[in-house]
Amino acid sequence: MKCFFCVFLFLFIGLSTVFSQAPQKKMDSLVQAAKTANDSTRLAIYNDLGFYYIFNEPEKAKSFLQKGLRETTTPKTAYSKTRLTNTLGIYYDVQGVYDSAQFYFKKALLMSKDYGFADLEARCTNGLGMSNWNQGNYQNALDYFFEALALNRKYGTPDKDDTYLNNIGLIYQDMNMADKALEYHQKALAIRREYKKTKDIPVSLNNIAINLQDKGDFKEAEKMLVEGRNLAKEVGNQDLYFDLTHTLASLYQKTNRTDLAIPLLQEVIDGRLATKIGVHRVITSINNLAEAYILKNNLKEALKVLKKGENLIQQFPEQKVSISEYYYAVSQANFLNNDPEKGNEYFIKAIALRDSIFSQQNAENTAALETKFNISEKERALAETRANLAERELEVEQKNNLIFGSLGLALLLGLIGYLFYKQQKLKNRQLQKESELKTALAKIATQNQLQEQRLRISRDLHDNIGSQLTFIISSIDNLKYGLEGAATSVTDKLGRISEFASQTIYELRDTIWAMNKTDISVEDLQARISNFIEKAKVSSDVNFQFDVAENVLREKHFTSVEGMNIYRIIQEAVNNALKYSEATQIQVSLSKAPLPVGEGSGVGTSFKVEITDNGKGFDMEKTSFGNGIANIKKRAKDLGGNVAITSEIDRGTVVRLIF
Repeated sequence: MKCFFCVFLFLFIGLSTVFSQAPQKKMDSLVQAAKTANDSTRLAIYNDLGFYYIFNEPEKAKSFLQKGLRETTTPKTAYSKTRLTNTLGIYYDVQGVYDSAQFYFKKALLMSKDYGFADLEARCTNGLGMSNWNQGNYQNALDYFFEALALNRKYGTPDKDDTYLNNIGLIYQDMNMADKALEYHQKALAIRREYKKTKDIPVSLNNIAINLQDKGDFKEAEKMLVEGRNLAKEVGNQDLYFDLTHTLASLYQKTNRTDLAIPLLQEVIDGRLATKIGVHRVITSINNLAEAYILKNNLKEALKVLKKGENLIQQFPEQKVSISEYYYAVSQANFLNNDPEKGNEYFIKAIALRDSIFSQQNAENTAALETKFNISEKERALAETRANLAERELEVEQKNNLIFGSLGLALLLGLIGYLFYKQQKLKNRQLQKESELKTALAKIATQNQLQEQRLRISRDLHDNIGSQLTFIISSIDNLKYGLEGAATSVTDKLGRISEFASQTIYELRDTIWAMNKTDISVEDLQARISNFIEKAKVSSDVNFQFDVAENVLREKHFTSVEGMNIYRIIQEAVNNALKYSEATQIQVSLSKAPLPVGEGSGVGTSFKVEITDNGKGFDMEKTSFGNGIANIKKRAKDLGGNVAITSEIDRGTVVRLIF
């Protein structure tokens, strides 16, 4: 539900709300109007078109926003430039490119302060809060949302407070602090009722209902959902109406009221397909409805409902999680309908799709993080899963032994007659095939459980460990303040602990950043490295330069593993230069390199990364390298390349990676 509400949060901070429901025909008419409009009107249209397409056609949104920014060249267009910059930050935030999102939000915030645009200052601050929230930086997000609330109370109007109160409530909601979340959602709801914001009230009612369900108060949650559903229908917000209806149906399923859930889910499916609103979310409703029919042992209706999903999974292949659940539902229905062949086919599809979502590399990274942070509860759950697997394998082995024993007995009792022998042999073959199928299904089911367990671990690391480390840093800083005047060794020790915890947060964010991407573009990598270099500039007087060749930008995407290895090599080399070289300038470059001799054109592409400093250098023959250089060489080997390190006394050092 989080992404759904993110859209609404941006809509409610003053951007053009009408465009979230505007038809494509109206968008086309605005494009035509922009051709003859004056400067300020044209730029406003570009901003509104860009915001609309962020959630529909992202590349088209980026095109409109960049086009508008190119035309903001005079002081008269400063307001439009600030709005466009902030909306470009929203674009990158929705796309998950958080480094770029932070850059544009901060740039827009600085511009709004410089030009005195108080209304935009609150929006840009809210945008920074949203970006931090999406990255799991809850404390930073709360700080920005509270700051935006203060700015609105100082420069804005009371009827706008509900947006920021709602955002604060959602942060507490994600932190599983239901009581605090309810406090702020209820404040937001009170403002929306006072100012008769009938379009916003259903959103607050839905948020409150979600938290009430978490507290086990299903009766009050149902009351809120029914009211919100009726209001959404009254104001004509069909998308929100369908979402509230789906949530209400899910509540009925949780409370074993399947008969009430079925007609609501059917209404959502028929309504979205008829209106073409949020059609990609129909797959989830189909899965829930099929599950309800299966629970009622109505396999005919379950299979009929699942039939509707065939075209949708082709139309929306990006909905991988929903599609994997759809495959599982089809598999379950066919198994129960005595069609094990088809059931097994879809079961394998479901597992294969989940494997593509949660790759082996992600699983290994998650396991490493699990050990690092000693998540004992998760380890215990994995141990239980492995024990279940062992029990199932033992059962299968016993069944196989029984089958082969029966087969041997049948051979020994061949005197019973040829016909009986043939019949017994056929029966044994059938039992063996069933046993093999059950073995495969048991292994697949266990693998599925392991993948789901690892996903929960990754989510816990993302949502909990980061906030806990932030709390530790804050507590240490408060302790240092309380120990003012204490021995220097004590405060220094606390400072080192705080720095170590901060570095751990950065390492955790870097790892999760790579884990959450199937591939990493050079633009992503450039933004990440630039962000690291900007932080390094703050703590040193070294002049940094980072260059990426244009031909690399146009053509290359790296896997998440490759991108992480390149980033870590550059990070380690820059840190070494800062620690030991006494350099005044460090340059990092990424470019194409000639293919190795003997390889034909078009076989592949070689890349070169160089980290150069003008420091004091060192004697290559008299210097022994430590773990840092060993790690660099290991990562280069993983990339299929090699690293060369050259250094001259008083001439500096060059670390050159070619892969």
